[in-house]
Amino acid sequence: MEQKLKGKVAVITGGARGLGRGYALRLSALGADVAIIDRNLSSGDVYEFEAKLRTAESVAVECQQLNVRAIEIQADLTSRESTFTAIEEVLAELGRIDIAVCNAGGGTAQFADEITQADGADAVADLNTRGTPASCDEDVLQRVITTNLNSCMYTCMAVSPHMIKQSSGKIVTVSSTAGLEAGSGYHPYGVAKAAIIHYTRSLAQELGPHNINVNCIAPGIIRTGRLGDRQHLSKYIALRREGTIEDCARVVEFLVTDLSDYVTGKTITIDGGQCNQR
Repeated sequence: MEQKLKGKVAVITGGARGLGRGYALRLSALGADVAIIDRNLSSGDVYEFEAKLRTAESVAVECQQLNVRAIEIQADLTSRESTFTAIEEVLAELGRIDIAVCNAGGGTAQFADEITQADGADAVADLNTRGTPASCDEDVLQRVITTNLNSCMYTCMAVSPHMIKQSSGKIVTVSSTAGLEAGSGYHPYGVAKAAIIHYTRSLAQELGPHNINVNCIAPGIIRTGRLGDRQHLSKYIALRREGTIEDCARVVEFLVTDLSDYVTGKTITIDGGQCNQR
């Protein structure tokens, strides 16, 4: 693979498993040094699908095997202070930040690794939110909004000053088709993801004069360990299959390389034709 990102440093949040791991490996293969930030660097261990995919003891080691520098930082990105501290650690270790992929998030009230730690080894499934627009428990509301929207904004706010100083940068935020099509269920995840799209447009306007591109991806039904096999939903997808981690990683590659130098403030849907965007 062409080393398009040689000499660049990329930050991937939520990078310890799933889509985040896929982005980290893709950018490493393109030559970028990477910093993986996650609330639990061992979170992939509780999902059998994720554990089988990993080829080393951690995602950072997998990236290092691609002949790049790679570090990992455990941090709670729902805390502004922790996020800024993590980004300063990246700068201290790797010297600069050229790319930020704000992947941390999830439509869950409690993640499987948290349940496992609290309730024993037999509990391995995420506790998904059952909130609706008319009725949502406060703890679920706050957890889902902060995990998705706040973590994204804090990451962008932490990396922006450094990208402005160097007059270059690529930021990729992560929304979802849930943020594009309204529904009565899975709230407040869809609200948070819709807000990320608006935030992306606003940030792109602010950072554009500094030669910084800010774009968003909105994955649909993608096969990861956390969400499991959803091939039964393929009848609702134009391409008649669920998406893969690689399907998303290729679009991220486009958005962080020179192929997208004249693209900013946009949201790219990665859903096989499922979502009816107008």
